Amino acid sequence: MTSNNQVLPEAYGLKVVFSGGRQAGCIGLLTVFAVGCRIQGVIAYDDIVSSLADSLNLPVFTSIKQPEVEKLLAGSDLLVSVHGRDIVPTRLLDLPHLGGINAHPCLYRYKGADPVGRLLRDGGTKASVGVHRMTEHVDEGEVLAEEFVDIAGKKTADEVYNVLYPYYALALLKALRALTTGVAG
Repeated sequence: MTSNNQVLPEAYGLKVVFSGGRQAGCIGLLTVFAVGCRIQGVIAYDDIVSSLADSLNLPVFTSIKQPEVEKLLAGSDLLVSVHGRDIVPTRLLDLPHLGGINAHPCLYRYKGADPVGRLLRDGGTKASVGVHRMTEHVDEGEVLAEEFVDIAGKKTADEVYNVLYPYYALALLKALRALTTGVAG
């Protein structure tokens, strides 16, 4: 990628196993698909991601721990997770050439479950979507990209997520750029 408005030519041909759920998972799946990643399989944690993967003619699985998924990971370049539910064991993270990345809301402060709910309970007005390298520890690892947005006045998790959804795509694009070129977003 030579400028911020161009597609990631470096991502073309990158073999990806995708893991995700909910609307954010759909955005993540469409993002890696749109930049030309060759998606080897999709671990879908709900019907919306499963239906989208089916529409894209992609193989669908229900758990990262299925033997078929392990084989796909061994032949892939990258695991991409967006609202995945499995804690991925190190032995599986070590299989893709570039390891795994995970997109997480409010990564800068709220790791683990219900980050947006915790942000709202704390009265926060700054939300984010961060993408980090996956490790055996939940939501740890080097942060490759994080996009921040003001959410002042938003009172529900749905309102916050509606603001965050476009930033899932942007953070993933910047993280893919960092992985494939060594240039941070």
